[in-house]
Amino acid sequence: MVTAQGVKANFKVFGLLTVLTAVFLGAGYTLGGEAGMVIALLFAGLMNFGSYWFSDRIVLKMYGAEEMSEEDYPEYHEMLEELAENADIPKPRLYKNDMQVPNAFATGRSPEKGVVCLTEGLMQHLDRDEIAGVVAHELAHIKNRDTLINASVATIAGAVAVLARLAFWGAMFSGDRRRGEAVASLAFFILVPIIAMVIRFAISRSMEFRADSHAVRIHGQKNGLQDALRKISSANKNSQYKASQVQETGSNLFIENPFSGDKMTRFFSTHPSLDKRLENIENTAV
Repeated sequence: MVTAQGVKANFKVFGLLTVLTAVFLGAGYTLGGEAGMVIALLFAGLMNFGSYWFSDRIVLKMYGAEEMSEEDYPEYHEMLEELAENADIPKPRLYKNDMQVPNAFATGRSPEKGVVCLTEGLMQHLDRDEIAGVVAHELAHIKNRDTLINASVATIAGAVAVLARLAFWGAMFSGDRRRGEAVASLAFFILVPIIAMVIRFAISRSMEFRADSHAVRIHGQKNGLQDALRKISSANKNSQYKASQVQETGSNLFIENPFSGDKMTRFFSTHPSLDKRLENIENTAV
């Protein structure tokens, strides 16, 4: 059953995706008129096709993840199977990596190709209910196809930055370099990628809220995920080695941004604040 809260979250994600696509097409139009807009659209299609087919392999390789066999980790597979059944999706593949900070992420282009990856720190420092809450959150991402949306959003936002650079340098080296055009090109070069990045992070935050709410219904309780988020957030803030183990460009994939201990403004954060997430979970009906 889709709740009013879920409908609101879905609408927000769709709206932000629409705005980001419009920014991308606008950048293409500014660079080359209608032909530039068409080229930008085709470019986005090709990049999203690549994201669709290869995002899971890229992410797993990026973080040195290795598969957890059912023979070696029967309790985790049993938990995953039960929660996947509650989420009404196929059981994803289960991976781990050697990060000592507790965290987790999901990837895969569809529920049939889903992957959940747990860090060594998560398995060592969280209890069973807390891990189950985290796994339920990742299954919610898979069910909502957030992993694919994340890959597409990152691709489009990156392409916007490329188009902005092309527009800027094209204006700088064109035969007609009037002062006003140079200033406009500089503003375009600076502002458009920032706008795309702000939209990308807003989409990520909306999806985290949605996944937290769905995780409560998948797990059947609130305390596991709430306690897990408190522990993960505390560990991230106190960790001295997190930055060497995580690529910041992929930080939005994790249940908690591994860089959340750094000072970031509200608009440049991939995840909502801990207080807002705990409040959202508390307000979600089991």
